Amino acid sequence: MRNAIHQPDHSRVLAMGISALAPLSNTENDLLRDLAQRTRYHPPHRDLHAAEVAPPPPRMIVAGWAAQYRQLANGQRQIVSLRLPGDFVAPWRPLRLPSSCAVAALTELETVNAQPLAEAGPAHPGLAQAVHVMAHLETALLEDQIMRLGRQTAAGRFAHLMLELHGRLGRVGLAEDGRFAMPLTQEALADVLGFSVVHVNRTVQQLRRDRLLDVRNGMVALTQREQLQELANWTSPAGLASLPRHGSAALASRPVAPALSQPCFSAQLNFRMPPEQGSYHRTARFGGH
Repeated sequence: MRNAIHQPDHSRVLAMGISALAPLSNTENDLLRDLAQRTRYHPPHRDLHAAEVAPPPPRMIVAGWAAQYRQLANGQRQIVSLRLPGDFVAPWRPLRLPSSCAVAALTELETVNAQPLAEAGPAHPGLAQAVHVMAHLETALLEDQIMRLGRQTAAGRFAHLMLELHGRLGRVGLAEDGRFAMPLTQEALADVLGFSVVHVNRTVQQLRRDRLLDVRNGMVALTQREQLQELANWTSPAGLASLPRHGSAALASRPVAPALSQPCFSAQLNFRMPPEQGSYHRTARFGGH
């Protein structure tokens, strides 16, 4: 059943996410508002599309979290990327060739039709530019994920991911003052970071003891951001810092969305499942007392 605990402002998520990447005309803003009025609901624990098949028509997430993942023959999974509000459900590729990765809903999701964005041409130059920038950022985020898994310490990996999530959520109004909602379990984080669940827990406890961050009751607080950046060898995704800020001044002046007090949807899950099962299992929220 659909969870009505929070009804996010879909139009605002779209407008903030896209206008941070390119200047938009009034017509383009009207198009985004129109798209935001027609959402599709996706239940948690289910694949949005499978691996090794042509992806469906593009859709964009306006509420909830998903994951692009690769599954091994032994049932283990590696989450390649987290899909957040303001992202395409899967990285947009014009040829729409099959991928070795599937995409699963980690929470309840709301998505909108993104075909008009993916096909934006000369009539909508701002949207076209934003889609190109999004493709560039996808590559930059994938490079960061490879670097995290290949060369960083456990604490550095975790710190780097938290800084990335804060920046990505902040661009759509879902992070503020070093705080954001993170509806992930320890097991999902283990699949992102290449750890065991025990290692995830030990890493979080270490960062808590060092007072660099806190993860509790579905919320993350980056309490010492400069130290976290040093630990993570942090730099913003290549090219993002040089983008002109064209976002609406009216949107920028509005307070952050109420979702900061809780995840967009409250569903939590255990991302790993036995190969014979057909759905993901719920588990306790990560970061409890």
